[in-house]
Amino acid sequence: MRSHPTIDHICSELRQEIINRLIPPGAKLSESLLSKRWKVSRTPIREVLRRLEAEGLVSSSRYRGFVVNSISIEDIEQIYTIKMSLEGLAGRLAAPILLKDPAKLKKLQSLWKEMAALSKKGDVEGYGRRNIEFHLTIWYECGNPWLIRILDHLSSQLNRFIVNALHVPGRMERSVKEHQKIVEAFKAGNARAVEKALAHHFKKASEDLKKEIIRMS
Repeated sequence: MRSHPTIDHICSELRQEIINRLIPPGAKLSESLLSKRWKVSRTPIREVLRRLEAEGLVSSSRYRGFVVNSISIEDIEQIYTIKMSLEGLAGRLAAPILLKDPAKLKKLQSLWKEMAALSKKGDVEGYGRRNIEFHLTIWYECGNPWLIRILDHLSSQLNRFIVNALHVPGRMERSVKEHQKIVEAFKAGNARAVEKALAHHFKKASEDLKKEIIRMS
């Protein structure tokens, strides 16, 4: 007998669909349709939606129920300010750690090479997954568990912005070059250069995403 999916499983799937824009901003999330899709009662669906609301991916109102949050210019500016500060710090802390561990440094370089290949294929979804893994590698090697917890808590929003930026025409190609600079800074063991390369990457991604939001509005 097939078991019902867990709340964690449903939450993970729905989260990824929102992050990857399979469910677009502004879409209404029907408890009834979601419960039918996963063959569960509405109770676990409500728990899933509450979790996603806490992560900032959806919002609820008395009359509309749960809706996927849109991305505004203000959101972009605020989220990327956080990314520059926190992930820039994580990169600076991770630089000397990765320099002492050739295997982990090689993993980062391998991820970049995979990203370059996926960019040539035009595989936005695949590129997005590798891009997120690239940045997670930096987070988890920073050596500061408190910083990792903060970044993990914000990961849904941060990853959503990473993926949305990749849909901007030409963004993947520019992103490949920006990540190459990040890898080169890590290979040189230059913590300040890593922080600077990450800041440049986030600045360009933010600019591209804002242009796209304006174009679509």
